[in-house]
Amino acid sequence: MSIRWLAVFLFLLCAGCAPVVVGTGATGVYKSASDERTLGNQVDDITLTARVKAALVESRNVPSLSVDVDTIEGVVTLTGIVANEGVVRNVEAVVRKVSGVRGVNNLLQVGPTSIGQALDDKVVGIKVKSELIASPDVDALHIDVDVNNGVVTLTGVLETAVMRDEAVRLADRLVGVKRVVNNLVVR
Repeated sequence: MSIRWLAVFLFLLCAGCAPVVVGTGATGVYKSASDERTLGNQVDDITLTARVKAALVESRNVPSLSVDVDTIEGVVTLTGIVANEGVVRNVEAVVRKVSGVRGVNNLLQVGPTSIGQALDDKVVGIKVKSELIASPDVDALHIDVDVNNGVVTLTGVLETAVMRDEAVRLADRLVGVKRVVNNLVVR
């Protein structure tokens, strides 16, 4: 069985449930070893993400569970759905105060969401990730996929602009995708 199909199987098996320790460990080692950033930069980004999440949890003015945090080279990307513009500003203010944050890419959306929409977003996310994994032209292990109200945000570090463009194209063509936000960095 090829590594790509094994990754697809593990992804589909674990979608929406707790990570499989062995699969996650193996994926993490592969992802770290093949990431275009240095190991030190990867650790810095992971540490900064953890500090940002902790700051959001500690703040009383933000719904920390509604905010997804991704970090690439000190630039923090925020995705999720929140109640109003005041919450958007509060979240960004908290994040900007965290030591080491070099920039904030605030992609938070304002508005209500339902359980049905959350389920639809989960399905769209699985479809996008599956398309990326199945493509021989995309390094899917380096792409984080977030979906909020049909808006797909792709975040990660890739080797080439061709990979980046193909990832965006694959995501954009799927049913249920309203828009693709390209937050992929080429190194």
